[in-house]
Amino acid sequence: MNLTDATLILLLAARIHGTDEAVRASAKSVVKKLPRSKRDLIYKVIDSRSPLELVDFLAQSLDE
Repeated sequence: MNLTDATLILLLAARIHGTDEAVRASAKSVVKKLPRSKRDLIYKVIDSRSPLELVDFLAQSLDE
């Protein structure tokens, strides 16, 4: 798994479920499957007060 796959999983969780709990649970399930050097972003989502808003922000910056 790479960071692109993990990001896609988080975006899908946000789109399908639309809750902080679902995004956080998805992040927790993929974080151990990533190389250690790529885990920082996923840990930020897990530790975030509002993971759904953070993932939405990340999705907006993908076009740039």
